[in-house]
Amino acid sequence: MTKLKMGIIGAGKIAQVLHAPNIHKSKFAELIAITDVDESRLLKFKEDYPYINTYTDYKKMLAEEELDAVSVCVSNNFHAAVSIDALNSGKNVLVEKPMATSSAEASDMIKVSKDQNKVLMVDHLQRFFPHHQKAKEIVSAGILGEIRAVKAMFGHAGPENWSPTASWFFQRQKSAFGSLADLGIHKIDIIRYVTGLEFQKCVALTNTLEKHADVEDIAMGIFQLSNGALAEITASWVTHGLEENYLIIYGSSGTMKVGSVYSNQIDIYLEKPVKFHGKIELKPLFTNEDEYWNLPIIDHFAKVCLGEEKPIVTAEDGLVALNIIEKMLIAEREDKIVELSK
Repeated sequence: MTKLKMGIIGAGKIAQVLHAPNIHKSKFAELIAITDVDESRLLKFKEDYPYINTYTDYKKMLAEEELDAVSVCVSNNFHAAVSIDALNSGKNVLVEKPMATSSAEASDMIKVSKDQNKVLMVDHLQRFFPHHQKAKEIVSAGILGEIRAVKAMFGHAGPENWSPTASWFFQRQKSAFGSLADLGIHKIDIIRYVTGLEFQKCVALTNTLEKHADVEDIAMGIFQLSNGALAEITASWVTHGLEENYLIIYGSSGTMKVGSVYSNQIDIYLEKPVKFHGKIELKPLFTNEDEYWNLPIIDHFAKVCLGEEKPIVTAEDGLVALNIIEKMLIAEREDKIVELSK
């Protein structure tokens, strides 16, 4: 079987818990090399994966290794430049979210991927969660009727509690955004994925309540969707005592709660054709306490690059989600409703 030869650019936490272990165990990809400017990080990867080559210069890795693809796991401000360099060197690219720090950068990335005829995917990993895929099935089957409203939240106590090198998240020069691009972008993408609806208008508020940061640590947005329904999204780094990660869809026939009662459970409350309350329990693929995140995105990316599958998430999906975040910040700054299609 042909395997996708992959390298990783950036040896931070997301590379440690998601990209490297899933490439290592994949039947469709193999880990060849990793690069990072911090040699101490590379030593840790060499301990875990002694067969890989390590570099402190990603351009040297791109030039010297016979790679088919790379995962781009650097800070947000380097996503576009590194991805474009990789695409121009003939590599397919899986880039972390947000795919760039602006829609203009993201559009440039997409253009280069098309010019080079290479795959560009964004790691909107919540599309691969079993409960979100089941929720999409339920909505598509019409069980809830017409969608009237959606609520979603992703909140925890902040990236510093997850990654020891998370300081860049709080620096606008490196991250461009705060909790919106770290957490809120997941919920924007998952609403589009599960409902099939587009975002049309928004109003938003953000604040920085706890973090020593020049980006937001809490944000809320209200949106009008393409069928007229309203949606509300909260992205928070100031949620203490638990992690919130839920989606609630209110339809003309009933309501579905995904992850709001229990994290691994879908609750369905129907009013018609019969009154009914049922639940679907799905085993989570991973928790944040696990040594690594067991997710099929690497296998899927490899199969897309090998021509065996169509992408579940595209670069254009990443651009749409990023553009919505930008428009939310414009809505707050200008204190008005902003059209998202403009």
